[in-house]
Order: sequence, then C-alpha cells, then structure tokens
Amino acid sequence: MPPHRMPARGMLDSMRSPENIETDLMEISSIADDAVKLERIISWCATHPDEVPFALHQLMGRREKQASQTPKP
Repeated sequence: MPPHRMPARGMLDSMRSPENIETDLMEISSIADDAVKLERIISWCATHPDEVPFALHQLMGRREKQASQTPKP
C-alpha cells in the first residue's frame, strides 16, 4: 500500500491489517446477488465498526482511480 494511502497510526492499533480488510471487501464485492451483498455489507459494518472509515476510504480511492483511468469522449 502506498504511504499516502496508509491509515493513521491510531487506526492500525484498533483494526485488523489492511490486507485482511481488503480481502473481506473483495469477497463481498464478488457476490452477484445485490440483496445478499447488502446483507453482508451491513453485517461486516456491524462486526467491524472501527474499520468502516478505512474501508470507505479504500473504496472511494478505488472509485477515483477508475474514474481517472476512463478515457473521456
């Protein structure tokens, strides 16, 4: 993970490794059924509330990266 994408030191103390969080997010994103995916997201957020800000930051960064790589007409 690039240094500018690393979470603040205090966040790392209370959460699992960024790699474990990324694995969870990738597994959830691979679910085809939207209702099941939503249930998994809600469950994951309830189970890991201290990791939600990090996960959102990761997902937003991924979305921004994809948008910048898309050619404009």
